[in-house]
Amino acid sequence: MESVYLYIQQNPDYFAWIFCVLNVLWAGYVYFNKQRHDRNLKEIQHSLNLDLERRKKVFELKMSHYERYVKMLDEFGRKYQSELFERMQPIFARYMAQMLDCKTEEEKSAALSQFSMQVMELMSESMREYSILKSESRSLKLTASAALIKIFEELESLVENSIESAKEFINQLPVLIMSNNQTDMQTKQGILNVQGQDIQLKSKELEQQMRIELNKI
Repeated sequence: MESVYLYIQQNPDYFAWIFCVLNVLWAGYVYFNKQRHDRNLKEIQHSLNLDLERRKKVFELKMSHYERYVKMLDEFGRKYQSELFERMQPIFARYMAQMLDCKTEEEKSAALSQFSMQVMELMSESMREYSILKSESRSLKLTASAALIKIFEELESLVENSIESAKEFINQLPVLIMSNNQTDMQTKQGILNVQGQDIQLKSKELEQQMRIELNKI
């Protein structure tokens, strides 16, 4: 140790030069390391910004799709539950008036045939609108979670069962009216009311799950 100290004393300029070189090297290391650190930070920030922008676009896209579907579902429910039967009333009124004027079985059969045709046209219109709604749900299912897909399928099943019940009720209604079968009419109306309530509850469950999906983005 003493020999090293003596050597340094005998060669101060040499060791001063070495010290300066080491300082320069250290300063260079610190500078380039800082540059690399800053570059890495910028890359990380850029990546985070891209991810944030992607999430924002995905959120906005899903939000618009969900809003459109919910509006379509509400519109279909409004038409199906209220407007459909409002539009049925004049058809029933004409049918009943024709039946009262009918004098032969052929005339009754013609009146029933005309009534059935008008009902079929009305129900076909509802089914076309439901097909559009179902097509929209198929599009949403492509990026939906398993939980959301399950609710979609349950809702579709409820709506389809309700449509079938309504078609059956409407087809039987002329006979029920002619026979004044109030019991069966009230029973079938009650079934439709329960089905409508189930659809509303499932629709609310769907909206809640949609909010959960959006919060996960």
